[in-house]
Amino acid sequence: MKILVIIPAYNEEKSISKVIMDIYNQRIEDLDILVINDASSDNTKF
Repeated sequence: MKILVIIPAYNEEKSISKVIMDIYNQRIEDLDILVINDASSDNTKF
């Protein structure tokens, strides 16, 4: 079964990388992560 995780992000520069890595570390085989950056004014990147 494919799992899709959708993460809305607004000014999450300090935490977005950790959130994504925590999800990947769950060791789910068929996993997609979609991050929606809602026009952050900080340096939110992933």
